[in-house]
Amino acid sequence: MSNNLLLEPLPVRAPLVAQTAAAIRARIEAGRWHVGEQLPAEPQLATELGISRGTLRESVRMLISNGLLDRRHGVGTFVARVPRPSIDRGIDELFGATDAIAQMGYRPALGACSVELVAAPDVVARELRLRRRTEVCFIERVRLADNRPVVLCQDYFDATLLREHDIEVDHVEQQILARGGSLYAWLERDLGRRIDTAMARIEPVLATLKTAAKLEVAPGVALLRLRQTHFGPDGAEILYSDNLHNSDLMHFHVVRRRATPTF
Repeated sequence: MSNNLLLEPLPVRAPLVAQTAAAIRARIEAGRWHVGEQLPAEPQLATELGISRGTLRESVRMLISNGLLDRRHGVGTFVARVPRPSIDRGIDELFGATDAIAQMGYRPALGACSVELVAAPDVVARELRLRRRTEVCFIERVRLADNRPVVLCQDYFDATLLREHDIEVDHVEQQILARGGSLYAWLERDLGRRIDTAMARIEPVLATLKTAAKLEVAPGVALLRLRQTHFGPDGAEILYSDNLHNSDLMHFHVVRRRATPTF
């Protein structure tokens, strides 16, 4: 691998295509390549990043679709623009906010946080397959990237889990903080509930006065709403989340592959 890399090694937990795209973005931000400048030839760049040429091609395609790179057939790939600082993740990846923020080079932190026991809203009862008005633990958190609000998280799970582990609701916030602010880590390590898969729904919404204040954006700006029902390895419902992402800082993508035709 080349010794002239400007940045730290890629984080090993991130999927390799997303790692590579993030590394290219970061090098452009740092001035390694300027707008209008051609990227190194594919074999050279793949060697520099320590990846396969196939992985590099997928990453480049992703950045072309984001408008960051421009491919000129028969000539090469060029920098189209300098990216604004952002957190870009694949929607097909199941990730927590802590990992998403850290893997893109930002410092994750927990902002305002509240924990209370409430009667399950209808959508929560339905998604977690609970009886109507079952008591659930409701956690609202603001996730920060370099001290800037990026996600407003609203999470629900059956309050029975707290009683099974003799955990008082007043202690939940401190226990989550002890896990770096990661709800996934706390559920797995303290409650023995490992998140394995999730059914996600994503849609644009407008910031209300209340959510705008929490995310420090103007009322009426577009936010990305990600609603997820999380399941354990056995398929049991564990957690329902309704999260609002600052769309100026948080982006999602999906790599789509052409289906193999059948005859």
